[in-house]
Amino acid sequence: MIRVAIDAMGGDLGPRIAFQAAKEVLDRHERVNITLYLSQDDGLSSDDFSQLDSSSRQRLKTVFCQDFIAGDEQVDRSLYKRSESTLYKSLSDMSAGQHDVVVTLGNTAAMVALARRLLGLIRPRLYPALVRELRLNPLRCLLDLGANVHCPAQMLEGFAILGAAYTEVLRSEVAKVALLNVGVESTKGNSVIRQADSALSSRLWPVYNGYAEGFDLFDGENNVLVCDGMVGNTVLKASEGLLTYFSQKLVKTGANKQMLESFYENERHHGASFIGVRGNLVKGHGRSDFRAAIGAIEHGIEMARADLWCAIDKKLEKEGFV
Repeated sequence: MIRVAIDAMGGDLGPRIAFQAAKEVLDRHERVNITLYLSQDDGLSSDDFSQLDSSSRQRLKTVFCQDFIAGDEQVDRSLYKRSESTLYKSLSDMSAGQHDVVVTLGNTAAMVALARRLLGLIRPRLYPALVRELRLNPLRCLLDLGANVHCPAQMLEGFAILGAAYTEVLRSEVAKVALLNVGVESTKGNSVIRQADSALSSRLWPVYNGYAEGFDLFDGENNVLVCDGMVGNTVLKASEGLLTYFSQKLVKTGANKQMLESFYENERHHGASFIGVRGNLVKGHGRSDFRAAIGAIEHGIEMARADLWCAIDKKLEKEGFV
């Protein structure tokens, strides 16, 4: 049985989206239990829970908390004292072995800080990163997506290592890593990119193919593309914004919008994996709708089934990262 915890107060659209997505996931997956972490004023009623069938009702648990962390809150050291918040309690309970994965649509900075504090790092010198599969076939992963904005060369090197481990243990593909840059020529890029390039070039693992350009995000031989969080987050949201723009244009012209949406839905996950910590954690968009929330939860189930963080830990040990 896979045990999923959901920080239901994290999304921009409120806890009802998390509840409805949890209900749908329970209907789809018989061997999944879900715990919703809610605040006392969550807006849900007994009528909402009465919609659950008997099987889902037995597999859905609620934990009511006194506090929750809003998506637009500034993160400071007081965050570590908010042990009664939904995000804190869900992560703390996972660290105590009560859950296999935590899913949140909430504050990214708070998630990163609390995950590092409560779960701990897989390796002291590897900064955790958010990784997202832009495509599944052929595989194309991008990291970091916003967990780390100011990144020295050592962090980019670490992202490459974590991304390669993620790809090889979860997708059973040989990781082919490239650094996202303004050009593929050796003279291109700033000093940080060049230093990371030099460090990765000297490694026996992972396979490193040098620089990649924006053209390579959805095509080409490299399946792990590495950049700092500022670039990664911008690229991801620009790609999704372009899809939305094209969809709206297609509606006006009467073209087949459903075909485009179907292709996109089949080619991605609705959620980024936060890798590098000692636990399975999925971060979805704050603005996630019903369908996106379901996708984030189902990606979490996949991570839990693979016991992803433990598999990455073993892969790093095998490759000599102690």
